[in-house]
Amino acid sequence: MKAINSNYIKRMLLSYLPILLVTVSMLIFIFISIINEINVRNAIQANQLTAAFVKNMVDSTLKGISFDAQKMIETSGELQLYLDGPTDRAREFDVSNMLSGLMVRYGLIDSIYLYRAKDGRVLDQSASRPIGQFPDRGYLRSSVERILTGVWSSPRVKENEVRTVSTLVHVTSLGLKIPRDSGSLGYLVINIKVSSLELLISQMIDRNVTQAQLFDTQGQPFFDGNGLAPSNNSLNAETVSDYTGWTYRMSIKGGRLLDLLFHGSTVWVTLALGAIVFAFGSTFYVTRRNYKPIEAILHRIDRFASVVKTAGPKENKNEFAFIDQAIERLITNNMVFQEKQQENLVIRRQQFLQTLLKGEFEDDRATWQQEWQHFGLEAGHFIVALLELDHYVQFGLKYSPNDQSLFKFIISSVAVESAEQQGRRIIAEWISKNQLVLLLLSDEGESLEHHLLQLSEQVRSWVEKHLEFTVTIGIGSAAHRESDIGRSFEDAAAAVSCKVTLGVNQIIDAVELQERQGGEWFDYLEMIRTIVRKLRMSESGWPGELLRLFHEMRVRHLRKDDVERLLHYLVFQLDYEMAETLPDEAKAWLQDAKPALLLALGQSDTLEQLERCFLIALEGLADHVRALVQNQRHHGLLSEIRSYVEGHYRDPNLSLTMLSDRFEINAKYLSQLFKESFGQNFIDFLMSLRMEHAKQLLRESEVSVQDISEMVGYVNTTSFIRAFKKFVGLSPGQYREAQSKEGVRSIH
Repeated sequence: MKAINSNYIKRMLLSYLPILLVTVSMLIFIFISIINEINVRNAIQANQLTAAFVKNMVDSTLKGISFDAQKMIETSGELQLYLDGPTDRAREFDVSNMLSGLMVRYGLIDSIYLYRAKDGRVLDQSASRPIGQFPDRGYLRSSVERILTGVWSSPRVKENEVRTVSTLVHVTSLGLKIPRDSGSLGYLVINIKVSSLELLISQMIDRNVTQAQLFDTQGQPFFDGNGLAPSNNSLNAETVSDYTGWTYRMSIKGGRLLDLLFHGSTVWVTLALGAIVFAFGSTFYVTRRNYKPIEAILHRIDRFASVVKTAGPKENKNEFAFIDQAIERLITNNMVFQEKQQENLVIRRQQFLQTLLKGEFEDDRATWQQEWQHFGLEAGHFIVALLELDHYVQFGLKYSPNDQSLFKFIISSVAVESAEQQGRRIIAEWISKNQLVLLLLSDEGESLEHHLLQLSEQVRSWVEKHLEFTVTIGIGSAAHRESDIGRSFEDAAAAVSCKVTLGVNQIIDAVELQERQGGEWFDYLEMIRTIVRKLRMSESGWPGELLRLFHEMRVRHLRKDDVERLLHYLVFQLDYEMAETLPDEAKAWLQDAKPALLLALGQSDTLEQLERCFLIALEGLADHVRALVQNQRHHGLLSEIRSYVEGHYRDPNLSLTMLSDRFEINAKYLSQLFKESFGQNFIDFLMSLRMEHAKQLLRESEVSVQDISEMVGYVNTTSFIRAFKKFVGLSPGQYREAQSKEGVRSIH
């Protein structure tokens, strides 16, 4: 046995020490060679490249601003006329827009203003004023007197005036004489915020690793002090711009620590050698200590193996191989047996439960009785509950399949244990990926619903308290015969489906749930058509109709399939309407709004979620439609024409020709613009106005049909009746009679 001990210790040491030695040697080599050599050079080189890149990008931007400003001065006739010609408000506006265009082209520009020498006035984006009233007059007066222009200044403080409130900002400025040689006409000043320059530079570097600073020609920093390393630091990189003369300095954060790493080779080598010594000592100590329990086991194995080996032919087989084979055979056989038993039990339970829920046991009564006795189910009264995971899509995305299986096992175990604590018997099985059936069995037919409600509430509250998701449980009706179990399950499923309107994380009892009142489908369809029409025509009021639709579905407790059917119809109507619109509107619908609505229908569990998702998606679509309508040509004119038509639709002479003459636009072109802007031609639009007013008069007054026809612009009563019947589907008399009957029914 001593020989075995000695060999085992040697094998452990010879296994550990080479690995330890190789690992430590590699760490030392990697640490010293890569970090101390390559990373130093790469860091410095990367810093230099970054500084050069930042300099080139900033210089390129400043040159572009200067070039475009010079080009504007030399080529703009409006600018020359403004400086040298008579005062003209329209020309002032054009020049101000020209300056604003340069600001739009270059986001870095904070402000631009133009000084006119002949009268001492300054023009910026807001107003034209004497130089004495201009906030930045001090800098402007000093700049006009300078000989050298066209050079970006050092950082300076500039006063801004926004709505009579003065603020101070740090800027760098570029002054240009007009003309370039004398400046006799005026002076152009362009200001760039220092903070904008800092933001531009920060976008080109990684602020977590690199720090940047900019210095003017006198060495003054542009940005506030940010802990940059001194200029003589070996990790810094500096470059000077040939264009501005500014100095760009880049430094690495944590420079002192990096210097220590880069120049502390002796320290690290000493620590590495110490680590090797410590590793050798630790290996010997741990190996010897861990060997003691193994030594005791080997003594026992040696006594048993000596008996077994006398009957075996293989004397050279060591004890580890023997015990390994024995344990492996035992574990393998036990696992196979357990897996088969568990698999058979799960399958039998699932088949048994499906039989109960479907009520198909009558076809094979003997098998049913055998299974019934196998599971020890002798009760004569039953009730079913259906537990459903809330927000299952998010549940599936958040957790891996293994975690999902674990959570489902936990929930079913909690249900079984809770029932056992109450002295009840249940069957708990997952029948789908998100639904767990709970079958309560009792010898007594009284208070079945009460017991199951208690058990369900205990399970629901436990899940809410201990897990990061919730469940909703539907309670079926009591079943006092085996054949009624299927009906109880159907009632539980129907109760769970109502969570779309009643909400999640609660208990829904089928007995207490009133006969759902879905309402007249015509009312829902009318609300949907109103929503689509108002949204398509860019009219206000569609959000209120959408909220009213969801409110009606919530109040009447519609089931999930009814809610989805109505909302799919809403999507269909929008799809149909948007297909007839302009390409840009149809593109916004197909690429953004429609996918969002369909995704919400597939992933939302409650009516509140659907309401929020639909409102957000349709608001985005409505904003896009409204923007397109507002940007169409002749929008202002068409709005005026529409207002005129809405105010004069009673005129029987109102026509496209009349509108063409009044607004001086071609009738054919007006018809085309009308169709593009309002989605229907002029005749249909005029008819809808007249018919809507006629319907109102028929509902709310006793005026004769002949008088109504004249009041809405029809000279011939027969033509009015024919048009009304074509538009409404009923004659005016039939419509008035139908509305009167409807009013009587609403009163009763």
